[in-house]
Amino acid sequence: MKKTNELKWKKTLDNILIYNLYILIIGSIFLAISFTLSVNGNSILYNLFQKLWYPLFIPSLSLFFTAILIEATFNKLIERNNK
Repeated sequence: MKKTNELKWKKTLDNILIYNLYILIIGSIFLAISFTLSVNGNSILYNLFQKLWYPLFIPSLSLFFTAILIEATFNKLIERNNK
């Protein structure tokens, strides 16, 4: 029973991180498009990106890199315990 709960918890967390990765990919495409349009004189999308930077993209980046760090740490600890 405990193993099943751990698997559900991990699967839910993995799904959240996958959605987070999609947000980051879409955000980078949005940045590239808005930057290109801004260079050509249309800065409306770039201004929108700047407004979304702190409330959407900074937390998403923080969650992504924190999850990578925690996952790497846990994998290292599990690998060390298995030896």
